[in-house]
Amino acid sequence: MANQFKISEKVMENILSNAISIKSKEPQNYEHMFKILMDNLNDTAKESIVHLSLIEEVYKPVTLNGYVKLIPPSYHKSDKYEEDILKDMGLYAGHGMVYAKVIGDTSWGSEPFNPFYSSIKIEFMYHNKEKQLEMYEHSCSPLELIAVSVDDIKYFDILATDSEPIHQADLFMNVEQTEDNTIKE
Repeated sequence: MANQFKISEKVMENILSNAISIKSKEPQNYEHMFKILMDNLNDTAKESIVHLSLIEEVYKPVTLNGYVKLIPPSYHKSDKYEEDILKDMGLYAGHGMVYAKVIGDTSWGSEPFNPFYSSIKIEFMYHNKEKQLEMYEHSCSPLELIAVSVDDIKYFDILATDSEPIHQADLFMNVEQTEDNTIKE
């Protein structure tokens, strides 16, 4: 899991101020824009803006039912999964990262999925003792997630036969999750 840091409100103000002025070169309404941001955005939105303004690469928002890779919590290793088994199954993304499926955001309403909500619900793609796929629900910051294509996940290639390609939607068509997070068909 990525390190998280708390910063003071004053530092946040300075960073947001710089982020606005870098792109907009001190527009006429800069003070009003800055006041709106500081007064109306929650801390998570401010953090996301700062993060996105400072990273070098283009950020690709996650999608509902899409796949992502991320560094899992350190306490999951050996307890929830074994790295060598994930590698054998095609579920290891490399560099300490594993794959997961996005299943929603953690908001209470019935609003549409918000990829920038403070916490995103995912299902880690782990394994059980029989080395079969086992989904494990977890929540994390959207900024920890890297969107990937289903084609990047070797597990799906292993499932597919040469004559019959597998489609993402077909994988979970007749699958049901039990209370202990095992998959039964």
